[in-house]
Amino acid sequence: MGCYSVPAYQKPMSKITSWVVPMAFVDTERLEYIAEAIETGLVFKDNLPYYKDYMLLVMSKDLRGLAERLKVYVNTETRTLIPIQEFVNLATNEEQFGKATLNLNLLDESAYKEIGKVYNLLDRDVRTTIATPTQWLVYHPKAKLLTRLCWVVRIEGEVVIRPYGMRGLLLEVEKVEVEDIEKPSLKILKKHGVIKQRINDYWRRLVAMEEGIEELEELQGLIQYSRKSEGKEEERTEGVEVGEVE
Repeated sequence: MGCYSVPAYQKPMSKITSWVVPMAFVDTERLEYIAEAIETGLVFKDNLPYYKDYMLLVMSKDLRGLAERLKVYVNTETRTLIPIQEFVNLATNEEQFGKATLNLNLLDESAYKEIGKVYNLLDRDVRTTIATPTQWLVYHPKAKLLTRLCWVVRIEGEVVIRPYGMRGLLLEVEKVEVEDIEKPSLKILKKHGVIKQRINDYWRRLVAMEEGIEELEELQGLIQYSRKSEGKEEERTEGVEVGEVE
């Protein structure tokens, strides 16, 4: 049991100098956390770093004193390499939610429509709890390449939508264009990162509408139940005479 170094996440509006957040996937919990002392990569090819020894430390607690945010610390001496395909099989349980044909350009307004296809493909209980799009992993099997959607410019062709751990998605793609990370321009990466945040906002609006509909349906159900109960009560009391008090 251990943890994997997975593609880092980008937070373009944060105060972190490079806006890059190292991430680790803990196999026993099937969750990913912010990581320290770990190999940071935006795109991995062929293999992923795997650490047999790690610690989960509390970053913050809620009002009840329970752990709210955790961080992973790894023992770098236990580092080894695991094939990306093996990690994908583990993280997805070799399951899928479905397939969709996408022409997703994350820097164009048409991205809303394409992201909407993924949203509509998922069950209601999944899409309202899943992580926002830029956090999703993207896997290109032929190139043995693994990255995160925040580092992607474009995806084309048939996409297999898979679960990623407990709260994420992994897109298995036919064709992907990734940001220029060989000679990165932080200015361009930040600009593109800010643009891509719009699809997160769009996803949150879809979820908010979904939750609003659920609340309305629950309210309508309570009203109907109340009316039925009142009707039955009226049937029971109809025709009953009140006795005289002597």
